[in-house]
Amino acid sequence: MTFVEIIKRLKSLKEQGFIQSLRRGPTGVGYTLETKLALNETNISLPDIGGRVELKATRRSSSSLITLFTFNRGV
Repeated sequence: MTFVEIIKRLKSLKEQGFIQSLRRGPTGVGYTLETKLALNETNISLPDIGGRVELKATRRSSSSLITLFTFNRGV
C-alpha cells in the first residue's frame, strides 16, 4: 500500500464518523482500524504497512502513552 493510498483510506474512515469497535477489550480499537483499512491483523513488532509504517490506535478516553516515533537503524 502506498502512502497516497493510506491517506485516501484514512480520509474515507474519517468521513464515516464514529465507528463501533469490532472487538471488546484493549485490542479492539487497533483491530478495528486494521480491519477497516483492509490490513491483516498483526501482533508482531514489525511495521504494519510496507515494512516501514506502524499503525497506532487508542481510545479517546485512554490515559496510556503512545510512542509516535522510533528510530530503528535495522530498517
